[in-house]
Amino acid sequence: MAAEPHKERFRDRFFDAQDGHLDFSSILANGGFIPVPIIITEPAVGGGGGVAAAFLSSAPDHPRQITRRVLAAFKTGNGSSGVGYLQSGYAMDGRLSYRFGVGRGKVTLDSYPGFAPEGIEYTSRYDYGLVGSALWRFGDDRVSFGPLFDFRKLRSTVNVQGLPDAFAGEFGQDMQTGALGLGIHFDSRDNPLTPTQGMNLLAEAKFNRDAFGSDRDYEEYDASAYVFGEASQKLRYGVKFEADAIRGDFPIYYAPAVNLRGVPAARYQGMNTYASEAEVIWRRSERWAFLAFAGVGVAEAGSSRIYKDSDALYTGGVGFRYRIARQFGLDAGVDVAYGSDGVVFYLQFGHAWSFGMD
Repeated sequence: MAAEPHKERFRDRFFDAQDGHLDFSSILANGGFIPVPIIITEPAVGGGGGVAAAFLSSAPDHPRQITRRVLAAFKTGNGSSGVGYLQSGYAMDGRLSYRFGVGRGKVTLDSYPGFAPEGIEYTSRYDYGLVGSALWRFGDDRVSFGPLFDFRKLRSTVNVQGLPDAFAGEFGQDMQTGALGLGIHFDSRDNPLTPTQGMNLLAEAKFNRDAFGSDRDYEEYDASAYVFGEASQKLRYGVKFEADAIRGDFPIYYAPAVNLRGVPAARYQGMNTYASEAEVIWRRSERWAFLAFAGVGVAEAGSSRIYKDSDALYTGGVGFRYRIARQFGLDAGVDVAYGSDGVVFYLQFGHAWSFGMD
């Protein structure tokens, strides 16, 4: 008598058949999503929370080609809120990689011009923001090149009297920005979600011009390198370097900021910023990993009359990861970082550097 086929139980959707641990691979493989709680511990926005639905899928013959769809909403302690959608993936049999995001909301942050080192609060209300890229892969499928776009409409306000005209004049008016640009990427990572080996190198330039619908003419330049490797079967490492620059008649609140775990968002801005970070990961088992990281960054005012050069910024911290979707190689966890402004907690979904990588 033939055995009856195994019927999947509801519990089987959340636990891996291989090791019995909590795992969302089955749900994702069948078109479902991971509900991701957003716990915002960023001191720059006063903490907060939200929720995201993350859909992941991969091509059967090309496991590195993962399509990501994320719908999210958030609200923070200082009144910032927003909703957005982000998607990245591949088309034309993997020859084209694309990424786009759309959203709206309001964001309240502090700016730290040279004349007010204690900070000045401002709020930007976005009617919309639309950003993306479409990069064509060459004969060497690790290399891609193509156009970038960035369009936004917003109004920024500040409720502080007696500010210098050069600073106050940046606020209280509707603004539309429109940019087109070019990017070139090199990507040899073994996994785009939680890489363990390979490199991700990027160089991008975007040009805001009246012809593209921008009220200001200015340029943004970004270059970054992320390197991953294995020192042993259980010990891995990662290193990143980021350099960002802005030129022209740019809105002062769009000046690049040092991006490091342990440094509050937009705390150190300038016409040029640099940040480097290294991490070491000890994978205790197939599911659990622990890591330590350290970083250094600096902001240069350049010819800007608003900001001043920062001192060297040093950060460090520890964290843990749990492999929440084994078939996709996806980790999630928590980092605790310490910098010049104190301790900051981060809830991580995928690699901590994911938003910087393509």
